[in-house]
Amino acid sequence: MHELLPATLESVASARRAITDFAEELEVDLDGLVLAVSEAVANVVSHAYVEGAHGILDLSAAASPLELTVTVRDHGGGLSHGRRTPGAGYGLLIIRRLAQHVELADTNDGVALTMGFRRGGPWSAA
Repeated sequence: MHELLPATLESVASARRAITDFAEELEVDLDGLVLAVSEAVANVVSHAYVEGAHGILDLSAAASPLELTVTVRDHGGGLSHGRRTPGAGYGLLIIRRLAQHVELADTNDGVALTMGFRRGGPWSAA
């Protein structure tokens, strides 16, 4: 799955729908996955671009037999661009609690957050 979305508040709902459609048959903790993706996209919307900039976010997902991997990427100023906004960091704490592994790459072309979610488990038995 690959989606390019504008870095706007409306994209949080769009990303939730896209990841749900992609993952609903993959035996993952869908509620946790959707919440983590929502937090990641909300972080891009809130923190990645200076106010008034028309940014984009890149949402991609891939499934292997054991794991679903999701990446949310922006092309903003990066983590060290000096803009400190209220609430910065709380979304990442939530994501780290929900995903089995989290990788954060701060590049010259924005930030890429990759999350891994285990497939199969007690939530998939229902």
